[in-house]
Amino acid sequence: MSCITENRVIIASLFLPYTVDFHINDKRKPVYTPANLEQQASGEIPNLIQSLAAQRHSSVHTAHHKTQQNELFELQRPEKLMQPSTPSYTDKTRASPLREKRRASLDRKFADAPWSAKLSIAGNIGLQNAVHSIRHKLNDLIWVGTLGMPTDALPQQTKDRICSSFKAEHNAYPVIPTDAEFEGHYNRYCKQVLWPYFHYVVQDDVENMMLQDKSYKAYRAVNQRFADVIVENYREGDIIWVNDYHLMLLPGMLREKLPHAIIGFFLHIPFPSSELFRCLPPRKQLLEAMLQSDLIGFQTYSFARHFIQTCARILSLDTTPSGIHMDSHYVSIGIYPIGIDVKALNKKREKPEVRGWIDMLKDKYAGKKLIVARDKLDYIKGVRQKLLAFEQFLIRHPEWRGEVVLIQIALSTSEQNELRAHISDVVSRVNSKFSNISYQPIVFLHQDISFSQYLALLTAADVSLITPLRDGMNLTSHEYIVCQEERCNPLILSEFTGTYGSFGACLRVNPWDYRQVGDAIHEALSMNQEEKVTRWNELYKSIIANSAQNFATTIISELCKVRTDPGRRFSAKVPSLDTTSLQKAMSTSKKRLFLFDYGGTLVPYGLSGDSKDLRRLKKVLHQLVKDPCNSVYVISGRTKLNVERDLGDIPNLGLSAENGFYLKPRSGDWEQLFGKIDLSWQPAVKEIFQYYTERTPDAYIETKDVSIVWHYRTRAGPDAHYIAWQAAECQNHIADSVNKNFAVRIVAGHTNIEVLPAEITKSNVINRIFQDIQPDFVLSIGDDRSDEDMFAYLNKQKGPRVFTCTVGMRSTDAKYYIPNVEEVLCTIESLV
Repeated sequence: MSCITENRVIIASLFLPYTVDFHINDKRKPVYTPANLEQQASGEIPNLIQSLAAQRHSSVHTAHHKTQQNELFELQRPEKLMQPSTPSYTDKTRASPLREKRRASLDRKFADAPWSAKLSIAGNIGLQNAVHSIRHKLNDLIWVGTLGMPTDALPQQTKDRICSSFKAEHNAYPVIPTDAEFEGHYNRYCKQVLWPYFHYVVQDDVENMMLQDKSYKAYRAVNQRFADVIVENYREGDIIWVNDYHLMLLPGMLREKLPHAIIGFFLHIPFPSSELFRCLPPRKQLLEAMLQSDLIGFQTYSFARHFIQTCARILSLDTTPSGIHMDSHYVSIGIYPIGIDVKALNKKREKPEVRGWIDMLKDKYAGKKLIVARDKLDYIKGVRQKLLAFEQFLIRHPEWRGEVVLIQIALSTSEQNELRAHISDVVSRVNSKFSNISYQPIVFLHQDISFSQYLALLTAADVSLITPLRDGMNLTSHEYIVCQEERCNPLILSEFTGTYGSFGACLRVNPWDYRQVGDAIHEALSMNQEEKVTRWNELYKSIIANSAQNFATTIISELCKVRTDPGRRFSAKVPSLDTTSLQKAMSTSKKRLFLFDYGGTLVPYGLSGDSKDLRRLKKVLHQLVKDPCNSVYVISGRTKLNVERDLGDIPNLGLSAENGFYLKPRSGDWEQLFGKIDLSWQPAVKEIFQYYTERTPDAYIETKDVSIVWHYRTRAGPDAHYIAWQAAECQNHIADSVNKNFAVRIVAGHTNIEVLPAEITKSNVINRIFQDIQPDFVLSIGDDRSDEDMFAYLNKQKGPRVFTCTVGMRSTDAKYYIPNVEEVLCTIESLV
């Protein structure tokens, strides 16, 4: 099978797929805490588990799961690795001297203990599975990330051995921050600042981490450590793929050291609206660092749209639905929903222990309907809201009491929250209200379970209830659908998940509407088999179309295209126009075509009609058009009246006005290139422009025949920042309200915003000129975004020798650049 790319791919993620397991013989007995006793008393570790233990089949008996008849049996948990303990850096709660002494003694054990590499239970498992699913299509792949454990206790010699072993045996390059750096980066800034805000949880507590500088400094420090490791091991041609919100500063740090590297960034969680993102103090630093990527990917269209709008409003950048124009390069924006590896999941489903757990669940809950859910115990996962909705379901649909059991698995997280107590209250209330001697409606487990048990729960379920308040994608819904291959039971899904957009056949709910969720449970339990099968088939098609393989392949393939399309990557690094080469090409040509923009190219912006610059320009153009081999056109965005007033007296000079709507051939009259144009959008645009004119000093509106322009000043002054912000707001206002309903485009100039019909472009007028003239030499010069389609059109022409030039250093499709208007005139003078 052919490779996606011959180049090495570097994947940067906070956690490596591997970590270290130290071999220490720890014979200490387990400690029973008040939390254990509280769980038993409240029913959170329920009788379900005791009965499951008694019914275990011989095929799943293992030595480490022996039980006695009177013991509490807990579900099998994922393997726990032996690693150094995490220190506490909280100022308020310092560890006691005795505890510190014990910890230091244990640290010495780790310093000298033998170790081995193990698969990590932390990190982005969806990303790891996606990359693993296409590993055979990659020529070379390395991972860069942390070990996911404290490392201060380890001597440098041990750290060096770990790094060498990981590189040699696993193609993994460990990043080893200090424990304090990691604590500040991950547990404080990532989890207490970025995670809540990106999930629409506004912080208002006195201890708001967002206002504490130390955590952001730690965030920067860890990002810098990643950059140092990647730069040290970078090879020319490598493709760098940076993942998730933990490493948002990394693309900028890499670009500083590796200016020509191919860098992609993918955000696995939601990107919030600009109104929330702008609350973050380092908002500009985060955005500017991300924008040093060549490609930025998101899970859904709405997340990408939020990012584009945020860049326009905070950084005043020129944006399109598919990318962002920077002064130095063009950033592509893509939508790549992550999925699962169905083949690998099915292989795990075939394991005997999965079937054993399924049989036990069926025996235990014979005659009962099972609703299954597994979520992190995190505010945004909506566990409490889900339990309240289930309570409403039992109240409003009493016929299901005693017939339905909700099994909720709640995974521990590092985020600070007070949900545990609130959830325990709901569990206790519902179970006390609706339980009887043989029935308990809610089974709540605050622990993780083995993957085999997880698959068994999804397979045995009659309904899966996935109702987060905000989620990037949520792959549990995908795994549930695959596990329901035989039974085809329905899925209830929150409309605030990324998966929501592609899962049209699920029962979609607002998790805040408890009655709606309750009614959806009733509908799911009452659904006939024919409807279940129809819905399941649609959901399964979506899973296959958006698989893990498709996700990883598409992103890496898009990054490969950047390498073969240098016009999109740091195109401001194009060479300056060599007049010697230009003159040589011109001297060997017989039919020459010159295409010039007007304002900002041939004359400075805001030029008056009788200025010295205009007189010089007219003299140069007079000389240029005298040569019978030359055809000269000035293609302007200005009105027909303005262009005619300034340049109309030059014989044999072709003119175009309003970005190609009007054309005046070299020896002819003005003509309109388009027929009937829809101008019904103009009142809406005028209203928006008027709103911002009233609030922006010295701004005014210009109405042309087919376009409307809002002019504003950008000169230095106390209100310069405010004016730039108003311009960005104005542009986004039009994009949000007018672009959705009308076929118009927005052209952001240096000191104006112009709205015109989408079909009117400079490439159309050039196509018309080419019908009259078949040149063997073309020189085109322009200075802003309205000229980019002209450059792109000319660069595709096969016959003539084409020179496309932009004025100034910026991202462009032009092949060359000229520094300023003065140099443009000097260049033309050198040709005549």
